[in-house]
Amino acid sequence: MTEQTLPDNPNFCFCPAYDIETDVQQIRIVIEGLTGHIPTALIALDHADALAICDKLNRRLGLDRDAWTALAASSMRDEDGEPNHGPWH
Repeated sequence: MTEQTLPDNPNFCFCPAYDIETDVQQIRIVIEGLTGHIPTALIALDHADALAICDKLNRRLGLDRDAWTALAASSMRDEDGEPNHGPWH
């Protein structure tokens, strides 16, 4: 595991867990430029509800679905180098 430092003014978004789309979805926070995610206590009962919650939270950050899914995907790509790397918080 590598050490990461939180930027002073981070660009972040909320995204669903995506682990198993038919299971309860934890809402997570991903930060641009950092691998991994920060778990939250927010959950949705299914994937569609999770997307709706994330859309609402991210809209307040000025991010539409295309923007926040791109940011989340970037974080997931960064994780590919460390398959056993879990969440950090």
